[in-house]
Amino acid sequence: MSTAKERLDAIYEAYSQAYDRRSADMAAATSDAQANKIQANLNRLEAHYLDASTEALDANGQAVEDAYDDAVAAQEKVDRAYEQAKGLAEKIRLVGSVVGKIGDLIDKANG
Repeated sequence: MSTAKERLDAIYEAYSQAYDRRSADMAAATSDAQANKIQANLNRLEAHYLDASTEALDANGQAVEDAYDDAVAAQEKVDRAYEQAKGLAEKIRLVGSVVGKIGDLIDKANG
């Protein structure tokens, strides 16, 4: 079973990775729409992290564990996409998926 610290660490990792990749992603963006989506994903991840950092994230149960596992798996897909030099549109889509999975984790872990 995941702990509240592990949950917060997973949320921070997603935000931190997106932040670190932001400059290269923005340079690779070929349209304002892509740049806006990159920034929107980063902003949402930052907001999720800030929200999570003030919450206990200490609810337990299968739904919380499933949400945690989903968030971690989604981040692993993002990491693989960057390792395999996938296209920017795919990376943006995958980061957007992480945003949703983390939001779900926060909701469930707060009870």
